[in-house]
Amino acid sequence: MRTNTFLTPKARKAAFSCARGPYQTSLIADQSSWAGSDLRGNAKSYATKYRDSRWGLIRRLRENDELAVEETTGARGRAVVVIMTKAERRRVGRRPIIEAASRIIERDAQARERAKRKAAREAARNARNFAEDLPSLVALAAA
Repeated sequence: MRTNTFLTPKARKAAFSCARGPYQTSLIADQSSWAGSDLRGNAKSYATKYRDSRWGLIRRLRENDELAVEETTGARGRAVVVIMTKAERRRVGRRPIIEAASRIIERDAQARERAKRKAAREAARNARNFAEDLPSLVALAAA
């Protein structure tokens, strides 16, 4: 899996508030490479401007009081940025940052899946109860 940005759910709003423009938003949303290796065509000739934009985003993320930001290297030496809240960073302790962020993101996804399944069960239960009560509702309406 090609991941350049590990962004925990609790840090999402604060991180996106630091982004200025579509390029920086795409960096945080993990749609662009932090190394700039995905620049094509005319954008490639402006590589230094894009580099300055990446540095500016990193600076604003680090200046944000809520966020802990770490630049590291991932698989095959790929530039990776991990963005999490400072509270999450304290809880992680000395564990490898990429693994810890992956675990936080995975747990959140599992919790969202559990909530969706619970809502679906509740909707099915409500539909079943309505179907059971339908004959008595029809009788009341006829009276």
